[in-house]
Amino acid sequence: MAFASSKRIHLHAERIAVRMDFAALAGNSAVMNVIAFLAPLVFIAFTWQSGPDESGLPLTVMAYLTVMYWVASIAVLFQFNSDNQLASARMIGVMPVSRRTQVNMRYCSASLLFLICFAELGIEIALSRLWFGIGLSALAAVVSLAMLAFVVLAAIVIPVFYSCGDFVKAYSRLFTGAITLFFAVQIILLLLPDSLRSQMLSTFITVSSIGWIAIAAIAIVSLIVSYRMSLRIWSTKEL
Repeated sequence: MAFASSKRIHLHAERIAVRMDFAALAGNSAVMNVIAFLAPLVFIAFTWQSGPDESGLPLTVMAYLTVMYWVASIAVLFQFNSDNQLASARMIGVMPVSRRTQVNMRYCSASLLFLICFAELGIEIALSRLWFGIGLSALAAVVSLAMLAFVVLAAIVIPVFYSCGDFVKAYSRLFTGAITLFFAVQIILLLLPDSLRSQMLSTFITVSSIGWIAIAAIAIVSLIVSYRMSLRIWSTKEL
């Protein structure tokens, strides 16, 4: 009986932690929530000039932007942890949820955003195929590498935001870094000879069996290291 009661309390604590996360992400406007979910659909525009033989780079750009959008959404979950949100931080400190449970559920919330991200990427790919006839020869590799990118970036972002007291500064650095990387790649592509750029646009991306094993290993190790760092940082941080 005591075990069942303890389990119910623990599940209730987990629900509180996840609810707090998505309260930070969702806000109070249903309309804005819908707009925020649909916003990545504009990334379809990067595939409008692609043909059936040009699947590598257009899919990669669209996947990268979608992944970065939802990784940035993971960062938004930390706005109540900021020193600038002193009242919210104190509220987190007195929540009937252990620090370990808060960290566990933060990774659970990130997992839910992972599912949302790739459900939306699937919609983007389907619309790009339907409207612009984009080729799908590189689809499996691009999506798999995008999944790896999401996991690794999330594994970096979560402990960084746990350790940073200034949410606005940390978020602005994340956004600036992502945008800088994107435009740097675009500029490099513009500087390449036309023949080489066309070859890259039509590249059939392949991943060997050893590559798939390496992808899985990197994702698992990244999450383990990230989780341990986050737990250590948040467990010792004063609110």
